[in-house]
Amino acid sequence: MNLILHETQEQYDAEYNRVRAELTAQGTSLNRWLNEQGIDRQMAYRALKGQSISKRSVEVRRKIIVKVLGSKA
Repeated sequence: MNLILHETQEQYDAEYNRVRAELTAQGTSLNRWLNEQGIDRQMAYRALKGQSISKRSVEVRRKIIVKVLGSKA
């Protein structure tokens, strides 16, 4: 899956909210899910919110989106 870097903060915010909503629908929180997956919470939040676009951050964001949103992405 090729991950698109968004052009606006609003796009990152919308994607972040989609991830949170999906996890809530599954009966968990983003923080709890990240802990269960062994993903650093601060890195994940920066990656999802577009505050960090390093190679590692983009990979973390891709992993979260694929695992949480899957085909809904």
